[in-house]
Amino acid sequence: MRKEHLAAILALAALPLLASCDGGSSDHDRELDADLHDADATEEESQSLSPLACLTDAACDTVMVTSHRGYHKHHPENSLAAIRGAAELGAEFVEIDVRHTSDEIVVLMHDDTLDRTTDGTGAVSDHSWAEIQQLTLTGGETGNPESTRVPSYHETMELARELGIMLYLDQKTERTDLVLAEIQAGSYHDVNLIRDDMATVIAQAAEDPELLVMPSISSEDDLAAVLAAIAALHIVEVGFNQPAPALVSAIRASGIKVQQDLLGASDIRAVLGDYKGWKAVIETGVYLPQTDLPNLLVPAVREFNRTGVFPEEGPADMP
Repeated sequence: MRKEHLAAILALAALPLLASCDGGSSDHDRELDADLHDADATEEESQSLSPLACLTDAACDTVMVTSHRGYHKHHPENSLAAIRGAAELGAEFVEIDVRHTSDEIVVLMHDDTLDRTTDGTGAVSDHSWAEIQQLTLTGGETGNPESTRVPSYHETMELARELGIMLYLDQKTERTDLVLAEIQAGSYHDVNLIRDDMATVIAQAAEDPELLVMPSISSEDDLAAVLAAIAALHIVEVGFNQPAPALVSAIRASGIKVQQDLLGASDIRAVLGDYKGWKAVIETGVYLPQTDLPNLLVPAVREFNRTGVFPEEGPADMP
């Protein structure tokens, strides 16, 4: 419930008390008290909905946060430690990138090569899973396997289920059949939101209608196309980083939720305590913003969910 709605209910509840001389409670008083209690219960229920329940409930307007590649400011990106760290901050979704090995195991890796994020070299798809397991993630915490090992997609889904979060899955592999097989093998539909281009996710949704997919769109024509092609569509990605009020409004009017990135300029401003870039995007009606700064965005979004007002500034990020 927004703050102004609660204030209105409280004002109405006060009227009979002002008119009452003996201080007793009328039937009308009790009805208003019951309405207020029910409203509070509804707000608490909305806030306690799981990410999956809120995503698939058109009536749930709670904004949730996606942490880009996990909490990679303090942990290696796409590591189990980064995922756990993001969940501990309160992010409901964690964005991960997946690729496949030479023996067709799906692993977490953004780049097509191992060079930037591990002590290995060469293409991910040229190495076996056994070889990948011998590598060490750059910047990992010695003695903590969640921080030093390249995780498999399977164990990542297990961790997401344990933590009660969802994975925003960015498919960097063209072998989407391997991704689908992993999801189906463990019935992991409940922890995955698959993001990809329109053609790819339309084909995947047709192959498995239980999949939760998030096509990337950039126009109202794209919106019409995905609505016609995907029967159970809950969310789309707006494929650019600046505010897009007209497109977001059209998406929301169709009963669909909106994901949009705050990466880049908006995140950079937020590091300095300027949240106006975030505010401009969120207030268009974006449901699932993605950031590199979950430590700052999660508290701001919680304030917005509680009050209906997104802060224009916040604490400057500290190392």
